[in-house]
Amino acid sequence: MAIETRKITLTYELPVELVEVLEEEAAQNGCTFEEELIDHLARTRRPKLSPEETEKRRGAFERSFGFWRSGDPHSSDNERIDADLAREYANDHEDEGE
Repeated sequence: MAIETRKITLTYELPVELVEVLEEEAAQNGCTFEEELIDHLARTRRPKLSPEETEKRRGAFERSFGFWRSGDPHSSDNERIDADLAREYANDHEDEGE
């Protein structure tokens, strides 16, 4: 099955790390940077879903909300969580790992 194509010119500024990865992959695969970029975009493209499929997936995702039970009725107390985080950030952990 042939894929319909058309030629367009785009200019993007990409993060250096991404360019380096794509250049390395292009060299390993024996293709040009542009070909590797097109392949990368094709692999990472999200499929277009119908509104029904989108709603079905959203529902399945949302049904997983609230399934964690820590056994602690106060585990979602934001002030307590903030205090725990502040205590841990203040601890230099020098006495651990020896």
